[in-house]
Amino acid sequence: MPRSLPPLTALRAFEAAARLSSFTRAARELHVTPAAVSHQIRGLEKYLGVTLFRRTTRRLELTEQGRIAAELFREGFEKLERGVSQLRADEAGASLTLSVTTAFATRWLVPRLGRFARRCPGIDLRIRAGTQPVDFDQDDIDVAVRIGRGGVAGASAIPLFTESVAPLASPAFIRQHGLRRAADLARVPLLHDDSMRRVGRPTRWSEWLAAAKVRGVDVGHGMHVDDGHLVLQAAAEGRGVALGRLVYALDDLVARRLRMPFGPVLELDVRYYLLLPEARTGEPAIAAVRDWFRQEAAAFAPRLRKLVRASAAASKAGKAAR
Repeated sequence: MPRSLPPLTALRAFEAAARLSSFTRAARELHVTPAAVSHQIRGLEKYLGVTLFRRTTRRLELTEQGRIAAELFREGFEKLERGVSQLRADEAGASLTLSVTTAFATRWLVPRLGRFARRCPGIDLRIRAGTQPVDFDQDDIDVAVRIGRGGVAGASAIPLFTESVAPLASPAFIRQHGLRRAADLARVPLLHDDSMRRVGRPTRWSEWLAAAKVRGVDVGHGMHVDDGHLVLQAAAEGRGVALGRLVYALDDLVARRLRMPFGPVLELDVRYYLLLPEARTGEPAIAAVRDWFRQEAAAFAPRLRKLVRASAAASKAGKAAR
C-alpha cells in the first residue's frame, strides 16, 4: 500500500522551527525566508489537520501535538542522516559534477584548480558549463556556482563574494584615445556586457554614467557580448571600453592587460554563491568542496577590494594631476 507523506521541505521547516523556537532562526538555517517557513508549516498543519504552534506576539510555542510531532520528526531525520552516512561514499575516490558558467570557469575557477587538486586529491571534479537555473532534483549535478541574490529552492547557498563593475580598457587603447575623464567615453566605442540579464541584474552603461554624473554619451551603439569573459577579452584586444566585471578582470588588472582609466566603481547588489543540495550538505566530498571554495573566496575577496581601492585612487590621482 503506497504511503502518503507530507512534503519533506515542510517537515524540515517544522523540525527546524520547533528545535530553534523561531521561524526566523529556522529560515536562516535553511537559507529561506521566514515567510517561506511559515507557509510550509501552515501547509503541514493543513495536511495533518492539527495545530502545531501557538503563535503569540511574544513567542512561538508548540502545542502538545506539536511537541509530540517534533520529537518523532527529529528522530526520523536523525535516522535518515545515519542511513545516508552509511550509504554515501567516502571522500576518497569520490567524483563530483560542478556546474559553472563558462566565464566563471575561465576567469576564476580554472586558474585555481591546481590548489584544488592538492587540497582534495581524492575528488575527481567534473566541470559542466551552463547558465540555466540550478535544479538538483532534475539535473545531474552535485554542486554549482551562480551569481544572484541567493534563495534557490532546494539548495543551501554559501555566499562567496560580491561583484562590481567599472570601465576597463587596454593600456594601449587608453593612450591612443587619450582617455582621461569619463566624458571622453563619448568618442570611443563602448562594449556592453549583457551576461547578467539572466539573473535580472543587467549592467548598463547608462547606470554607470548616471553614477559618474556624466551626460552626452550615446550608449545606444557598440558591441554587445553575452559573456563576461569575452567582453573583457575584446577590451584587452583594443576593441573598446568595457563596463567589466571586476571579479573576472582581477588577473588582467594585476598583469596590466587591462586598466581602469577612471572611476567610479559601481558595486552591484548581487553575489556569487556556491549552491549545494540541502539534503547532501554533510557528505564528505561535498563538504570538502564547500570548504575549499570558502578558503579560496576568503583569500580572493581582500585582494579584489585592495585592487579596486588602488585602481580608484590611481584614477583620482591622475584626474587631479591633469
